[in-house]
Amino acid sequence: MSQSQRDRAMQGFRGDRFDILVATDIAARGIDVSGVSHVINFDVPNTPEAYTHRIGRTGRSEREGKACTFVTREDLAWVRATERMIGAPIQRRQVEGFEADQGVVAGRSSSPAQGGRGRPRRRRFGR
Repeated sequence: MSQSQRDRAMQGFRGDRFDILVATDIAARGIDVSGVSHVINFDVPNTPEAYTHRIGRTGRSEREGKACTFVTREDLAWVRATERMIGAPIQRRQVEGFEADQGVVAGRSSSPAQGGRGRPRRRRFGR
């Protein structure tokens, strides 16, 4: 997208003309929009810190939100490191239609200052 297209997309999202915004990790860093109800990570972030930054897009201003990340068994070390960093377990859910070793989704309700992540081969996890 050109810069002007990105600007129009953000204006539409901020102005409630668009319900969903899909962004790369780089683009998402500049998103500061109140009222985001869900963050879905298709890929796990590189670090637990990046995860908390990503999911921090929801649950702002004392609001509730949800963050989900798709994960596989290959991501379990990342999940454990993230749980240690946030000091809380991340709920896991098996995704229907995926084999047990293909797609675990972790999801968690978020209130201000919470996070999550995951992915299935597509893999990821959530908060």
